[in-house]
Amino acid sequence: MSRNVTETWFFYGDSLTLGVNDDAMRGGWVGRLARMGSAAGLYALPPATFYNLGVRRHTVADVKARWKQEWDARQLPGISPHIAFCAGVVDMVPADGKPVADVCATMLAMLREAAALAPVLLISVPPVADPGVTARIADLNRAYAALCAEQGFGWADVFATLSESAVYMQSLRDGTHAAPEGCAVMAEALFALPSVQAFLTPQH
Repeated sequence: MSRNVTETWFFYGDSLTLGVNDDAMRGGWVGRLARMGSAAGLYALPPATFYNLGVRRHTVADVKARWKQEWDARQLPGISPHIAFCAGVVDMVPADGKPVADVCATMLAMLREAAALAPVLLISVPPVADPGVTARIADLNRAYAALCAEQGFGWADVFATLSESAVYMQSLRDGTHAAPEGCAVMAEALFALPSVQAFLTPQH
């Protein structure tokens, strides 16, 4: 990595991205993923920078409404940016009940905007304890996968891995948010994917 370049990763999402129940690592799975990439020698922390831009209860439309302003506020000379999104769980709960097609249309518009600025990665929405909501999340993730395949966006799917992990599912003590052990499982599952390895590899 050039000494004149600061590799910078932006992670946008909701409370699952924020890692609200991970009291052992700031930033939940995002913070853990950052540490794993550094330990593997992909970059040094610092100067590499990771922004966790998760906001509780945010839908995909909420993320779309704010992401560019938060991006603009964090632009500095010499950064080499990378943008990841992990959102949709709020859209799939019964209180919102948004159609999968509508959520995907909003996500597609956001990914297109972001891809014009930096490499992008869409991360699958994690499962929750409620089987009905998780079934809707599975439908959304299938649609996300198809969207990324059609449009050529980076896709990181860990939904099945997390769903089948007793450690992850048992860590959802409030039914939604992973505790430290669950966030560790998610970070490890993501780091094992070629798409995530490529996303974390500096461009300079």
